[in-house]
Amino acid sequence: MAVVIRRGSRLTRPIRYNLDGDLIFSVAKDQQICAWYAHNGERLGTYHGHVGAIWTVDVDPTSTMIASGSADNTMRLWDVKSGKCLKTWEFPTAVKRVEFNEDGTKLLGVTEKRM
Repeated sequence: MAVVIRRGSRLTRPIRYNLDGDLIFSVAKDQQICAWYAHNGERLGTYHGHVGAIWTVDVDPTSTMIASGSADNTMRLWDVKSGKCLKTWEFPTAVKRVEFNEDGTKLLGVTEKRM
C-alpha cells in the first residue's frame, strides 16, 4: 500500500511511522509537525511551538509522545493526543536529530557542532 501526503514544498526529513503503523508524523520548515492517518494520508492534526524550521521527529514506542528538533535550538517533547508541548530543552545550536531508545525511557538529541 502506498500513501501520498500532500504537505507542500517545505517538507523536511525524516517522516516517521508510529510503532503500530497507523500514524505518520512529518516535519517541515513551516515550523509545524503534522500527524497523518497512515491508511489514507488524511491530516489528523498539527503541533505548534517551534519558531524555526523543524529538522527531525521521532515517536516513542507507545505512541503517546513525539519528540522534535529545530533550527530554533530546541528539542521538544509533545503529547500525541492533546498536541501539548510537555517539555522544551534549549541548546546553543540547532537540533538536527532526535531519537527515543527502544523502550521509550530515554531521548537522544543531536545538535550542530559549534565552531
